[in-house]
Amino acid sequence: MSTAAGFPVLYRYIAADKSKPLMVFVPGNSHLARIFYGCPEAREEDFISYWVHCSGHPFLAISFPIANKAFEGYYPNFTIADWGKQVAEVIDKIVTENNLQREVIVCGWSMGCKIAGALGREAIGKSFSIVMFVAMSGDPAVPGFLPKANAENIAMTPEGLANRESLYPWFFQALEDQSTYNGHSILPKDIYRQRILGATPVGLIGTGLMYKNGQFVEDLEWSLRSANTFNYDDYPFPVVIHGDSISDAENVLLNISNWAFIRNRVLIKRVLGTNALKGLSPAQWERLQELVECSGSHFSISLPGGHFFFLGELGAKSVVKSIFKLLLRTNSIPRFL
Repeated sequence: MSTAAGFPVLYRYIAADKSKPLMVFVPGNSHLARIFYGCPEAREEDFISYWVHCSGHPFLAISFPIANKAFEGYYPNFTIADWGKQVAEVIDKIVTENNLQREVIVCGWSMGCKIAGALGREAIGKSFSIVMFVAMSGDPAVPGFLPKANAENIAMTPEGLANRESLYPWFFQALEDQSTYNGHSILPKDIYRQRILGATPVGLIGTGLMYKNGQFVEDLEWSLRSANTFNYDDYPFPVVIHGDSISDAENVLLNISNWAFIRNRVLIKRVLGTNALKGLSPAQWERLQELVECSGSHFSISLPGGHFFFLGELGAKSVVKSIFKLLLRTNSIPRFL
C-alpha cells in the first residue's frame, strides 16, 4: 500500500530490460489491477504480466481505491482528475527510481480508458512521456459513449460508492467465456469476486454522476472538466484493441469510431508538429488526408473474445503482440510526411 495524489494506491511493478519502454496497465470498473497479473490460485501464463515480462519490457499495473479488502477505507470522492494524477505520480516514481527510459506505453481497459485525457494532462513536466495509449474495449470520457448497461442501475453503497453488482453476472460470463476459449478455468469465480472486484467511486464511471455532500449528483460540466475530455492537446496518441464477440457488441462496433474525434486531432498534431498546414506540399497534403481517412483501421486491432479478451494464455499473449504491432505503426507516423 502506498499513497499518490492524496489517495491510497496499490501497484505491482515487475522489473525487466531498462532499455525497453515500461508498459503500464490501468483496470476498469470495479476491478483491481490484479486482473492483469493474477492470483496465486491461477496460472501466470493466463495474465498479461507474464507475456509482458517474457517480451523483456518492465511491467506496471496500478489499482485505484475500490471497496475491496486490499484497501483500508472508502474514497467516494475520488475523481478521474485524481485518478490521472495518481497514475502519473506512480509512473513518475517507478521510472525515476528504476532509471527507466522516458517513453512509456499506457494501456487502459474498459473504464480505464477514461483516464487518457486526465493522465495526459498530468504527464506534462514529469519524467516520462506516453508514446501511445492503448484503449482496450473502452471509450473516452464522454457521457453517452459507454455501454447502456454500464450507465444504468447505479446504486449508492452505504459508504458512498457506486454498487456495480448488477454487472457482475456479465463479468462472470465473460470470464467463463475466456476459460472455455482457452480450454481450462482461468480463475475461480469466488476468488475473482473476493480478490479483484469491489464498488467503485461514481465519478470514474463517466455518466456525469459525481459524489457530493453524501449523495450522487448529476454534474456534466464537472465530470468533463475532471476527465479533461476536450483538451485534445493533452492526449497521448490513442490506439484501440477490442474483442469480436457479440457479448461486447457496443465496444466491438463503436470503440474505433468513438475514439476518432480525439485520435485524428492528435494524429494531425503529431504529423505537423509546429508546421502549418499551408506549408505542406500537394503530395504531403494528399498523404495526410489518406492517413486520417484510414486511421481507424490502421491504428486498431480486433482479437477473438469478449470484454475480457485479454484473459487466458491465448488472449494475453495476443494482446502483447498486438500492442507491439500498434507501437510500430504509431512510431511510423513521423515518417509518413
